[in-house]
Amino acid sequence: MTFIRRAVSAAAAVAVVLVATSADFASATGGEQSYIAADGTIQGCVNSSGHLRLVEVGSVCRSHEQSVTWAQTGQEGPAGPKGDTGPKGDTGAKGDTGAKGDTGDQGPAGPAGQHGDTGPQGPAGPTGSQGPAGAPGLAGVHVVTVSKNVGVLDVVDVAATCPDGEIATGGGWYLPGSDAQSYGSELHSNPILSGTTPVGWTAGFLNGGYEPYYTASVYAICAKTG
Repeated sequence: MTFIRRAVSAAAAVAVVLVATSADFASATGGEQSYIAADGTIQGCVNSSGHLRLVEVGSVCRSHEQSVTWAQTGQEGPAGPKGDTGPKGDTGAKGDTGAKGDTGDQGPAGPAGQHGDTGPQGPAGPTGSQGPAGAPGLAGVHVVTVSKNVGVLDVVDVAATCPDGEIATGGGWYLPGSDAQSYGSELHSNPILSGTTPVGWTAGFLNGGYEPYYTASVYAICAKTG
């Protein structure tokens, strides 16, 4: 144990000397470079007397020697203190606002147009001839309604006709029972004509399944002329 402590102490002392001269190893010949490993450490062997010899990288020390290594570059020193931040400069003065330009002169007004004289009133024209008599008006307007039952799967036409001497001014149809709406279908709805004169209203119906029947009604709006 005494030998190891002495050998280590001697190696440490020699290491101090070699660290101080590490720059010489960096500029040495190719033969001296063999003592320096790839990571920059220097290889050596020291005996119990404190004698140190350099060995090539990967060599094994003798039985009475202790292997030692040391770095040729010292540890990086701590970072120096950060300098103080300089004071912020003063804000420059705002420039002056430019002067407002003068308002231009208003142009002269144009001359006013003259109002023309009112011409004399012309003479009254002659009275026109009397126009033809208008169509005769309606009188005695009333509604004629006709209802029929439509049995299951039946097709029925229902007609509402105005009395003789009257015309139909309109018409239509409806189903008095609301339950029949899903089974009843209106096939046609149109006026009844005598020549070109409407004299009533007619509509066709189909009972698609409402039992035992449903009621369909057709109406015509009738009036006398003259």
